[in-house]
Amino acid sequence: MKQIEKLIILIPGNPSVPGIYDPFLSQVIKDLDFNETIESRVLPHLGQCNERKAVYKKVNVHDVINDHRDSIYRLIGEHNPKQVILMGHSLGSAVTINLYEEFKTRVDHFIILCPFLGPSPNNSRYLKMFRNPITRLGMKGITYSALSNQVIASQIFKVWLGDNPFNKHIPKEIKKPLYLNHFFSLVGNYINDFESLQTKEKLQAMNPNHSFFVFAPKDYWVPEETIKYLPNDSNHILCKGINHDFCLQKSQYSKVSKAISNYLK
Repeated sequence: MKQIEKLIILIPGNPSVPGIYDPFLSQVIKDLDFNETIESRVLPHLGQCNERKAVYKKVNVHDVINDHRDSIYRLIGEHNPKQVILMGHSLGSAVTINLYEEFKTRVDHFIILCPFLGPSPNNSRYLKMFRNPITRLGMKGITYSALSNQVIASQIFKVWLGDNPFNKHIPKEIKKPLYLNHFFSLVGNYINDFESLQTKEKLQAMNPNHSFFVFAPKDYWVPEETIKYLPNDSNHILCKGINHDFCLQKSQYSKVSKAISNYLK
């Protein structure tokens, strides 16, 4: 097996639509400008992948973490890289933090983007709607109805996420069979799952010499107080001009990419 120089793995936010991260990853590789063989991969969350047809009656954050653990081990074994860079965005950042202890000797750099540590006063009311069976069923019905019409779906995502190249691509992906069932199951378990994970404590235990944290200003999912949970002497940046879903806009993901390349270089 030919050994590659670098393996870059990105664990996305939720819902996970890997294609929207490809331009961002390409920008990161371009900005790093390393004259080396680089393999990159975006790992969708359990049940949110068109390649696997399995039906899960219930998907929770623990299941997602365990699935990503297996995928990371597999990728490292397949590519035998000299260096591994593990990135996590939003929910993916929580997954990355929870896997830190297990992979700290196998991964060289942990890049934490918009570190979601669990429900907060900002968003707990919204998440409780997924927890309640009645409101969850209502939201699921509305979502299915909206996705049934491509024009309407694209317009909804444009209002929600702003004008970006992926507003037609996203609804096509998440309307795939079982995707929404698994998504609603996962978000419906957020409150209980994050209470048991102790992600904040695990974050503080990360080695600041091998981790880098990128924050977006006024982030709905990441309250400002999150910074106090970072390990002492951590490398972190408040990246001005981006929002939580920075990967949707080149003007934003270019800034994040530049911050990452400056750190890694």
